[in-house]
Amino acid sequence: MQLTKEDLINTFKSAREEDASFIFVGIEAEGVKEAIAVPLFSFDAKEQFYMNAYSDELVHVMNSKVRIFGLSFGGATAIHDII
Repeated sequence: MQLTKEDLINTFKSAREEDASFIFVGIEAEGVKEAIAVPLFSFDAKEQFYMNAYSDELVHVMNSKVRIFGLSFGGATAIHDII
């Protein structure tokens, strides 16, 4: 299933509603996958960054070889939802 910007918005919204400690963002860049842990105090800034830097299909606007492939939130163990 292809994620969209709507999924990104809903993940941040749900994480705030559930007072999650982290949002995890799976990024694939030129065949290399990584998971980024965004702590609660950075939710607003990182959400704005992702909204500006990624298309509706969650492909980076300046490098089509970079995309968001996974989203999760919760405690530290929620990272396992995307890796």
